[in-house]
Amino acid sequence: FIQSNLRCDRMEQTGANAANDLESLKPDFWTNADVGSWLKLNGFQHLISKFRDHDISGPVLMMLSEQDLRKPPLSLQKLGEIKQLSYNIRRLQLAYNVTPTKSHKYLRHSDSIDSGSKDMRSSGGSLLPKNEGIKLFVATLYALVSLILTTIAMTIAHDRVPDMKTIPPLPDIFLDNIPTIPNAFEAAEWCAVTLTALFSCLILVHKHRFVIIRRYFSIIGTVFLLRALTMMSTTLSVPGKHLDNCEIRIGESWDSKYQHVLNIWRGAGLSVAGVRTCGDYMFSGHTAVLTVLNLFVCEYSPMKLRFIQTLSWSLNFFGAFFILAAHEHYTIDVIVAFYITSRTFAYYHVLANSLAHKQRNSKELTWSWFPLFSFFEENVDSILANEYEWPWTPVIEFIVRKRQILSRLREERRKNLTSCETRRTQ
Repeated sequence: FIQSNLRCDRMEQTGANAANDLESLKPDFWTNADVGSWLKLNGFQHLISKFRDHDISGPVLMMLSEQDLRKPPLSLQKLGEIKQLSYNIRRLQLAYNVTPTKSHKYLRHSDSIDSGSKDMRSSGGSLLPKNEGIKLFVATLYALVSLILTTIAMTIAHDRVPDMKTIPPLPDIFLDNIPTIPNAFEAAEWCAVTLTALFSCLILVHKHRFVIIRRYFSIIGTVFLLRALTMMSTTLSVPGKHLDNCEIRIGESWDSKYQHVLNIWRGAGLSVAGVRTCGDYMFSGHTAVLTVLNLFVCEYSPMKLRFIQTLSWSLNFFGAFFILAAHEHYTIDVIVAFYITSRTFAYYHVLANSLAHKQRNSKELTWSWFPLFSFFEENVDSILANEYEWPWTPVIEFIVRKRQILSRLREERRKNLTSCETRRTQ
């Protein structure tokens, strides 16, 4: 009787500590010890060593079914024990919207708060999925560095542009046959702005928004690094005589060059924001942005809404046409920009949608093209599903789920304490 009371006292203390520890973590991050605490909290302390021997952590626990408990290597024999443990595991699975038949998705394919890819699990009850904040920060930093280097390359290319008086525009089959259309370049930029708004709306309602944003930054960063390289390698002559702001800036101080870089950065390279540059022709940055936005919208928008894809492609091609109609770029600039951007997008997604990047030599294959690919896509091994939700849905689900877990743990703790009190009275 005394031993029973002592056991109940210890259960009260350890049960309270275990409940507090488990309340602060989702099963995604339960270690073997956490699973042991959960077993003890539910009255299965005699199974702790067996679960520990088979390295059953939180994610593995969430995948267990009644058949797994019956069959080797666990091989539980008592029917009541099997049913009770299966019932408790099932309650835990329901709390996190996971079923045994879909348990592979729990470890592989949840890119949001609910369930899916391993890199998208919440950390310590946080709304931001695990590692996704770090990945998003790194992707953003990578894109910013690429854009800064491109801006510097644009400033240098402007100072190297050939003299318009001595070197005329190169022969071009489109520019030679189409007259300059006033304000066409501004129209191209408004096409880009419209595509940006469309892409932003898609990001807001897409369930896997974090993955899409990091992929966008990774691809746009790589494309603009290539653009900076091509601009520095070869400087083409001015494509139109109407571009009268392309004089070479000789003898400028470093402060003036810094101001040029800052002006380009502030205006995002847009002429509607007052940015005018020359020499940055090979290849067209405007076409690259139009193309990558179009491809992302078409890839991650609902296939049933065909008018969205049609609108996106129309904005892409009309934007490219306006760029040429304004005589701001050579035709080869636009063609090369579309080809490089589309091939970069396709190459990235083919790798991300397959298991090729899981192979031994994958890092060597992807490092030269996407330096951070292995880090970004390490836990993605299949095509990203197009699933949609309102942006506030994860917040509401998080709050509801947190309350359910806390309520369940308190109820189980109350039952254990009641059981101890019953033993004392006996």
